[in-house]
Amino acid sequence: MAFWSSQTLKIKLPTLITPCDPKNIKQASYELGIGCEIYITKDHKNSNSQHTKRTLKDKEAFVIPPGQFAFLLTQETVKVPKNAIAFISMKAGIKYKGLINISGFHVDPGFEGKLLFSVYNAGPSPIHLEHEKRCFLIWYANLDLNPNDPTQLEDSNPRTDPGYTSIPTKVLNEISTDQIYSLQALTSEFKKIDDKYDSVSWWITGIKWFIRIVGAGLFSLIPLIYSNWGRITDYYSAINKLVEEQHKQTSIEADLNTLKKNHPKLFMNESKGDSKPK
Repeated sequence: MAFWSSQTLKIKLPTLITPCDPKNIKQASYELGIGCEIYITKDHKNSNSQHTKRTLKDKEAFVIPPGQFAFLLTQETVKVPKNAIAFISMKAGIKYKGLINISGFHVDPGFEGKLLFSVYNAGPSPIHLEHEKRCFLIWYANLDLNPNDPTQLEDSNPRTDPGYTSIPTKVLNEISTDQIYSLQALTSEFKKIDDKYDSVSWWITGIKWFIRIVGAGLFSLIPLIYSNWGRITDYYSAINKLVEEQHKQTSIEADLNTLKKNHPKLFMNESKGDSKPK
């Protein structure tokens, strides 16, 4: 297997990459740009975040929030000859920001179409990109075929399925709509839990000390209560007697009022006697 040099790329790529600009050939690779169709998973912290495909205008910018996935379609249509294979990656400057390519790293022999990159922002900050930005790299390499053998002019099992022209709906339906957490978001959530646990721990410690102090105070009162138990029982008995007498008096008054109400004639003389002047 031999990778194509920059000189070979300049000769062959005009028939393999559309549109092709020789200025994008660098270090034996070709720089691919972001196309007009993208998809970013919903950022639940942003109420304006969308959960659908977007069509970008010329040079339109967009953001991939931390912890979110995105599908990025290339601007160029790529073709791989059946006697070659291609390798793809992202440029280092974008990788250092935390954007990871999770869609694979090679293109099959016989492929023809736009490339669909699946990326994930594993960094702590939003990543700002724009339409036509040169983010991806592609390398070509020949397969170990024997050009002198007519049966080995191309790979015996190349790709026959058509490539992408847009982001497939089938791919989007397989993406979860639930909230996706980045490592930084998970760390923040764990810190909140730790803070809550520390707060609860302080409350539990305070309650334990309060119970101990109250228990010690009650325990110290036991000898005093025991030594004066006779007086306490006397006081208790006297209070009970007073309560019982009060209940009896209340009951007698209630019965008397009922009798007056039901038999008022019995108390007429008493009322007249009360009205005579003394």
